[in-house]
Amino acid sequence: MAESQNLASSSKLHLYDAAFYAAVFFMLGIAAASLGLNGYIVLLAAALVAVTLYLVRKNKIFVLLALLLPFGAFYYSFYAVAHEPLVPIGEKVTLEGIVSGEPQERVSGQILTVSLTRPYSGSVEVYLPSYPRFKYGDLLKLTGSVEKNAYAGLSNRMYLPEAKFVESGHGNAFRSFLFEVKDSLTANIDKILPADKSALAKGIIFGERAEFTPEFTNALKRSGTTHIVALSGYNISVIGFVLTGICSFLWGRRRAFWITIVFIVIFVLMTGAEASVVRAAIMGTVLLVAERASRLYSFRNAITLTAAAMLLFNPALLMFNASFELSFAALLGIVILGPLFRKWLRSDINEGTLGWRKNLAETTAAQIGTLPVSFAMFGSFAPLAPLSNMLVLEFIPATMFFGFVAAVLGYISNSLSLAVGWIANILLGYEIFIINLFGARLA
Repeated sequence: MAESQNLASSSKLHLYDAAFYAAVFFMLGIAAASLGLNGYIVLLAAALVAVTLYLVRKNKIFVLLALLLPFGAFYYSFYAVAHEPLVPIGEKVTLEGIVSGEPQERVSGQILTVSLTRPYSGSVEVYLPSYPRFKYGDLLKLTGSVEKNAYAGLSNRMYLPEAKFVESGHGNAFRSFLFEVKDSLTANIDKILPADKSALAKGIIFGERAEFTPEFTNALKRSGTTHIVALSGYNISVIGFVLTGICSFLWGRRRAFWITIVFIVIFVLMTGAEASVVRAAIMGTVLLVAERASRLYSFRNAITLTAAAMLLFNPALLMFNASFELSFAALLGIVILGPLFRKWLRSDINEGTLGWRKNLAETTAAQIGTLPVSFAMFGSFAPLAPLSNMLVLEFIPATMFFGFVAAVLGYISNSLSLAVGWIANILLGYEIFIINLFGARLA
């Protein structure tokens, strides 16, 4: 009797488990198609998974769930065909397009994402010199050769084409306004901070890295702190955790949660509401909400279903978007390994000053979670990253706060802006010291 009850219990599939497996099978199908696996191999894999799970769990629902594996592969293939860009490859061509995102400024030049107009379609990534500068919504005429990207799902590229400005005003008015506000705020930061600290402040607040020296960029990589200037789900979630810890100490956990959510919304608007930032904010917010639920399956399902929902809009993200992969891997690390490290550090009993125990647990778990992805993509990892992150992340929310307030006060009073900027200056100096120490001397 007891054995039959145990068997029935093991075969029962809760709704949240069914949703989790459905999302996983769907994403596995997308991954298989992204890697170019033969359709028959995908079908065979689905059949083997279905049979294995049925034999183990004695539940026919797994047979239906396993069908989502070939469906994911079909969905990716359908998406790739439907979004195949229509543009001549490898020959000199003249085409017109609209700058559809904020230009990325680099020391060596500028990178534009240009959405093509008829008779062509799709988008190209255009690499141009620093001047003349173009902006979001500009209509350009480009003459040059389009190179096909080696990876499916990524934009084709044009290197140093002849670029002529046609007219402006083709972008969304609200996004144009947000970009103008951000440019104005970064200009205010430049007025009150030295060049190196201004560059880091703009990186932390807005994700801009154009003004970083090669040496400092290398120090960020070797110290494992690059994420503090990368607008990813990992970045937003860690900042959210630290901010929640500080606000909980001041106003209690309930208010701290809502203050953090409002902060994330403002953060997205500050950075221009780019698609990548919105995705990162969604993943970071989902993790905060899941943590508030304090149940493992809530963590697991929230992150997995969020990723699956994003892949419905763009399945190419799974295998061809580093920000998505690192964000997802980091959040999984926090979900799976975070409780273990929090237990070792006893952060549930005593979070420490400004929550340093909890922050160390979260960042260590995230670093381990991203290790396979980082090693596969870059061939290296930072062994001292947990320690450097613990020393830096404690002060990132305060740096963002004082840096942003100083930038806003620049519209009102230069003296007030300088006074608040002095605090940000001290914090940024400390963070630069830690990054250089771990990146240049200890790595």
